[in-house]
Amino acid sequence: MEQLKSLGNNHEVIVTDGGSKDNTIGIAKSFNTKVCIGEKGRGKQLLDGASCSNGDVLIYLHADTLLPDDAFEQIDKLFTNDEVKIASFRMRFDDNHPVLKLYSYFTRFDSFFTNFGDQVIVIKKDFYNELNGFEAIKIFEDVDLLRRARKRTKVYKIPAYVITSARRFLKVGVFKMQLKNFFYLMNFLAGSDKDKIYNKYFGNK
Repeated sequence: MEQLKSLGNNHEVIVTDGGSKDNTIGIAKSFNTKVCIGEKGRGKQLLDGASCSNGDVLIYLHADTLLPDDAFEQIDKLFTNDEVKIASFRMRFDDNHPVLKLYSYFTRFDSFFTNFGDQVIVIKKDFYNELNGFEAIKIFEDVDLLRRARKRTKVYKIPAYVITSARRFLKVGVFKMQLKNFFYLMNFLAGSDKDKIYNKYFGNK
């Protein structure tokens, strides 16, 4: 949030809390952000965040991802084109593991296998509303939204990089994490029960 505040004041920062037991709300309020209290579950929390927003463009940013310093200039430049309704950034990890660097290279392309929420989803609010927003699911809500968007328009790529944490990859193992993500993504795309995927992915936590 410190970084977002440093990038200028012509935007609102919204934190949606789904029932945290720590000091998330207090920390968010200390940065003078808008806090929305919603239900637990990523898809539902993203829906709640959008309902609290006033802007014409929504930017969905993970807590462990940093925007480039010129992020808003890049967004403004791209979205002056009326044909652009949705976009995402390229992505780098905060670790130089060669497999993660290879993965980062492919984030310049839009596909089911190379474009996810950690690359930041930027979407015009009217188009977001046309899509009826995120589905209220706990996992792969980003994949679902992007899949529905692609049926209507191109998902553009902003030619700049966000930096995201490699923590989970390094903790689990880079190859093991990639295989795990691919396995459960394929289950999701095949129509498997979303709650079961979530429980298996996170170990019923």
